[in-house]
Amino acid sequence: MKHAVEYALYRLAEGVLRYLQWDAALAAGKLAGAAAYWVDRRHRKVVLDNIQNSDLGLSKKDSIRTAKACFRHFGALSFSLPRLLFMNADELKRRVAFQGIEHWDAAQRLGKGFIGLTGHFGNWEAMALALSASGRSLAVIGRKLENPWLNERLRILRTRFGNLTIDKGGALKEAVKVLRRGMGVGFLLDQDARSNGVFVDFLGRQASTHPAAAALALRFNLPIVPIFSHPQSDGTIIVRVEPALEISRTGNLEADILSATQLMSDALERQVRLSPHVWFWMHRRFKTQPYPPTRG
Repeated sequence: MKHAVEYALYRLAEGVLRYLQWDAALAAGKLAGAAAYWVDRRHRKVVLDNIQNSDLGLSKKDSIRTAKACFRHFGALSFSLPRLLFMNADELKRRVAFQGIEHWDAAQRLGKGFIGLTGHFGNWEAMALALSASGRSLAVIGRKLENPWLNERLRILRTRFGNLTIDKGGALKEAVKVLRRGMGVGFLLDQDARSNGVFVDFLGRQASTHPAAAALALRFNLPIVPIFSHPQSDGTIIVRVEPALEISRTGNLEADILSATQLMSDALERQVRLSPHVWFWMHRRFKTQPYPPTRG
């Protein structure tokens, strides 16, 4: 019953929001996000704690300003998602511009697959759709939604230009299959990996991070291509593709995986420092720490 109600509510929202003009959806979402900052006390606290405990060099006033902007950004993203998922290829090309796309193409031409490094930054949904609409499909690893109807609905919309989705459970095996076909695999490397991760420095703090992307890159000698989206004030989005990261191979696999994971985290950190308000601070990224706090 819960899943049926959730799905019905989503389809209702989808039926309304998909017909809004892009600018109107963004504007309405920003208003909703601004309201959510005051209403959603729990997530407001998480966002402010995350921002203030990271070494962004922000004053308390600037931290609050960034938190409010973050809520507005993700409100806009949420309201525009139904419109985005039904957007045709021509409109996607008008809304999303690429910079450095030659780095993607260079990795693709090698024919052995590659790692597409990104995070919950900017508008990653628009980025993935625009890439696939331009003939640059990739497989994206993510966790299935609890609601199977909603999960299948979003999967169909996200993959309509050729992208694939890989369930996080058992992702490694499926990722290898995709890589052997010469396709890129996208990793969103900014979620707490809990006890399954390795600890890297991120925004001045220790963060448990999934090492699978680094392990695959080292095992199969794959390029790691950073890809990030930057929403603009006029409603357009710039997707910046950076040159493939240079990872070291010392022969010590454990050390090399840690080094490569740190290098990838550094690439994401540079983006967050450029535009902190469009990163997903609502996630408890730093919940898992190397050592439990002592008492007494």
